[in-house]
Order: sequence, then C-alpha cells, then structure tokens
Amino acid sequence: MTLKNASTEHGRPNGPGRPRQFDQDAALAAAMEIFWKHGYAGASIGTLIAAMGISRATLYASFGDKEQLFKQVMELYEREKAAYMLDALEQPTSRRVAEYLLRGTIDLQTNTATPKGSMGIVHSISYAPGDESIREYVTERSRYWRAKLLQRFEQAGREGDFPETINPHGLALLLKAATDGLLVAASSGANEQELSEIASTFLAIWPGR
Repeated sequence: MTLKNASTEHGRPNGPGRPRQFDQDAALAAAMEIFWKHGYAGASIGTLIAAMGISRATLYASFGDKEQLFKQVMELYEREKAAYMLDALEQPTSRRVAEYLLRGTIDLQTNTATPKGSMGIVHSISYAPGDESIREYVTERSRYWRAKLLQRFEQAGREGDFPETINPHGLALLLKAATDGLLVAASSGANEQELSEIASTFLAIWPGR
C-alpha cells in the first residue's frame, strides 16, 4: 500500500483558494492508537475522526469504511511496530531468535508513545457481533506469523540448535506463549524490570545454543 503524504478533502479543492490538506500518514497513526487502545468494536467512527482530525466524508473518501481503515491500520502496525518479529527470524540461532523477540516485545511495551498490549491480541479476543470478518482477518495475520516461526524452528532443529529430544514445533509455540505472556503482563501493569526478569528467566532454561 502506498500512502500519499497529503490529500485534499474529498479529493478535490475545498471551495475557492487553496485546497484543505491533511497528512494521511499522521491520520492513520492516530487511528492506530484508537484501535489499539479500544479495539475494533470500541473505536467509534466519531472517536476515530476526532483523533484523525478529519471529517466523516473525508474518512470514507480517503480510507473507505471502518473495516477498510482498520486493515490499513494493521498494515501500518505490522510495518512500524511489529517489524522486529520478522527481523528476529533472520537471527543465526534459535536462542538468538528468542532473545530478539523477547527484547523487541519488551521495547515495544516500554515505549511510552505506544499503548500496551498487542493489537493482534486485542482484536482476536475482543469483538462484537457482526465483526467476525475482522476477527478472522486478525486471526489470519496471526496464523501467518505462527507459520513463519514454526518454519524457522524446524530449520533450527535440522541445524542442531537444540537436542533431538526437543520438538521444534513445541519449542516455537512455547516461545510464542512467552512473548504473548509479556504482552499480557505489560497490559496488566508490569514494569520494564519485571518484564526483563521474565525474559531472562525464560532464556536461562532455553534448551539450545
């Protein structure tokens, strides 16, 4: 998706003189914070347009309906906030993958500029009747990430990163459960030191190199 830096309201000049402009990237970032904090069901159109600084007509003209806006927001979230997850898969060993993921999760949760928790977790467990397509969309994105992680740990098993008695599938799911646990702990009020202690303890019992 290619975003323009600025667009005119309704895509055409707003009366005589200079056209009214807004920053689409900034508007999407504002929408992301609302969805992240309140979930899809809890983010009303009124709350969204107020945070984005645009009119209802501009919202529909520039981003589509609420569902289309949310999907653009999720793309932004994955690109800017969750990119570390895919970067982790490029690490040379399974332990380094785990370290990178855990540290990236902690950094995201201790950044005061972002809400706590994960957009994926928020939207997979909190939705209203009629929002099933959004839940399925978020679940599909989660399945994509899970498949990537499983593939990386199958590779790690072949490379001898951990003993043959360790199931790569189970180890990958254990790591995912640990990162999800950090997200839940952060949203429940755990501070950076507590999150780091959780990660350090988890890595201390890691079965591989």
